[in-house]
Amino acid sequence: MAITFKYSAPYSLGAELHIINSNPFYNQITKGKQQLEQAELEQEVAEASELGAERYVILLDADIVGIVEFLPLNPYDDCSWLGLFMMESSRQRSGLGGQALEAFEQQLRQRGIGMLRLAVVVDNEPAHAFWKKHHFQYVRSTTTPAQLDVIIYEKQLQAQVQ
Repeated sequence: MAITFKYSAPYSLGAELHIINSNPFYNQITKGKQQLEQAELEQEVAEASELGAERYVILLDADIVGIVEFLPLNPYDDCSWLGLFMMESSRQRSGLGGQALEAFEQQLRQRGIGMLRLAVVVDNEPAHAFWKKHHFQYVRSTTTPAQLDVIIYEKQLQAQVQ
């Protein structure tokens, strides 16, 4: 069973919406509602693309099981950021998310990216546990433009040994 990444495309938005809506707790704490509409997802994808973000679906063999959105260079801090890393809810707590993260980090190392940041909503305890388990370190607390209280984490990606 192989984990791969494929650029998000209009044909994958239905699967992405399913993945996002399989996580009602996340939607509630980030959007104030448990389910998103397709138009909201399309708007989010377009806004992220305008900022230079890369969006991928996470494939387990041929099945779409997750989403990752990555900003190679945030102009505000000159760092690389994960904007979204989400697995379909039935795949969570299976180890698959950790495997997908490891595979994605490997791709980032190959691209010469040495550090990765992300923000987690303060109330999202499962996400804090996941990122800490995968060696992300606390940087600071802040409030987003959408008025969400978040904690910023970062991880130094080790240089690839040749």
